Amino acid sequence: EFSTDVSIEGHPLAAGKYGFFVAYAPDACTLIFSQDNSSWGSFYYDPSKDVLRVKVKPVANNESTEWLAYEFSNETDNSAVVNLKWEKLVIPFTVQVDLIKTQLASFRKELRMEKGFIWQPWQTAAQWCVDHNTNLEEALAWADTSINPQVLGDRNFATLSTKAAVLDKLNRNAEANAIMKEALPMGNMGQVHQYARQLLVQKKNKEALEAFQMNYKKNPDQFMTTWGLVRGYSASGDFSKALEYAGKALPLAPPGANKSMVENGIESLKKGKDINN
Repeated sequence: EFSTDVSIEGHPLAAGKYGFFVAYAPDACTLIFSQDNSSWGSFYYDPSKDVLRVKVKPVANNESTEWLAYEFSNETDNSAVVNLKWEKLVIPFTVQVDLIKTQLASFRKELRMEKGFIWQPWQTAAQWCVDHNTNLEEALAWADTSINPQVLGDRNFATLSTKAAVLDKLNRNAEANAIMKEALPMGNMGQVHQYARQLLVQKKNKEALEAFQMNYKKNPDQFMTTWGLVRGYSASGDFSKALEYAGKALPLAPPGANKSMVENGIESLKKGKDINN
């Protein structure tokens, strides 16, 4: 049973419940998806009710499977391989969905229901579109709803930064920058740090350093904000300043991976290497 439209080995199959049959042959098995989903076994199989027939190659299995089993492998955001396993044989087939189409349809349905009466789902839907660079005009409308107090919206760091991200994707950079100036003072230490890290990924090193500096001023002598300055100065090419704050970050670093990261960063900075690469 498929809750959404899928493709089987690249062949479309509509959402619905199907009977599943396999016509075995050593070189090529035929997978059959049938309208008849209520009959027991293949005793009443009727080829006229076939909806889809797909050929796949069976694969030998070194380990024996005593009872018929189905396992999933090679899972991605939009696909998985279903492996029918029995005795020393595997019959694999790939099931795929149109992730963008399916997820957008899910958002639209949810936002018409009870989830549409709080700001979080609107912000989540808009941010998902940003992350996948799709459906940006509708995402902007969703972001506007998430900050609109007349429909239970809220102007907070999450909603404002998401709207700014949508505007940035739409090349409306001046508007995005103005909104982020409002959003940044609302962010907690972790939110501002992650935002600055995203700016580094986007090679907006100047803006990232400014965000790291603001975060440090608001939350001084914390490991996260001190190390943020190290990243910001390093990305800007000011390795001496980065080394200064790396020295301050070292005693603040929790033992284990974080302390090792600072120690390695200090060695890189001494060699004139950006720690963000």
